[in-house]
Amino acid sequence: MYNTIFQGLIQGITEFLPISSSGHLVIFNTIFGDGESNLSLTVCLHFATLLSVFIVFRKDIFSLIKEFFGAISDLLKGRKDCFKTPERRFLLMVIIGTIPALIAGLGVKLLELDSLMENIFTVAVMLLVTATFMFLIDRLKTGTYTEADAPYKTTLLVGCLQAAAILPGLSRSGSTIFGGVLGGLNREFAVKYAFILSIPAILGAGVLEFMDVLEAGSLGIDPFHLFVGFIVAAVSGVASIKLISLLIRNRKFYIFGIYCLLAAGIAFWAGTRYSLLT
Repeated sequence: MYNTIFQGLIQGITEFLPISSSGHLVIFNTIFGDGESNLSLTVCLHFATLLSVFIVFRKDIFSLIKEFFGAISDLLKGRKDCFKTPERRFLLMVIIGTIPALIAGLGVKLLELDSLMENIFTVAVMLLVTATFMFLIDRLKTGTYTEADAPYKTTLLVGCLQAAAILPGLSRSGSTIFGGVLGGLNREFAVKYAFILSIPAILGAGVLEFMDVLEAGSLGIDPFHLFVGFIVAAVSGVASIKLISLLIRNRKFYIFGIYCLLAAGIAFWAGTRYSLLT
């Protein structure tokens, strides 16, 4: 039970705080060896963090769902100006921003780059990149763009940074928020866009893992433990998103920069100490 609570807490925190959950996993496995993880619990925790995004941004998400079906209806009717409203433009921003991540995910699978995804030195370098982004965010000028007038080149920039964040150690939330602020988005809107943009990626990963669970034919864990882990991950996920929204307004992202520098140092040490010995 305590292990389930711990995993739920770690998932909720590292999934959203700009410190890279995948990078931490590689560091942990390098130092302590590959730990056995329950696939059912992993799926459960992914869907819990997805719920966190829905809870915090529920109004925006329900609006996007409504506008999605409305846009399809307008397109079928031959209307050419169906993406002029702020709500429809936000929908198009999410669609455009998701495309680079889909291409990156397929590229990793087709090119069989899984070894790169588990390389401790890749993690160390990418954590340094994440740290740089975190320090720069506080120094960037506050933009004014929102869904009403954000340029699509900013959308593409954010999407490409989310795609790059497939590399372990490069934080997805940190990269996309940095890209949004760099592209002139209002800071609060940059956070909202970054997290809503993460929905397709989290959902896709969860669905693929769920298919593996179905293929296995059993949960392999007490359902009550799944429930507890789900609640812990969802609650800690909501808290993490709220914390980021607070720190972005007060220009305190350097805190994450310092943390990532320390994590990068540990990764370099772990790579030298353990990887080179095997």
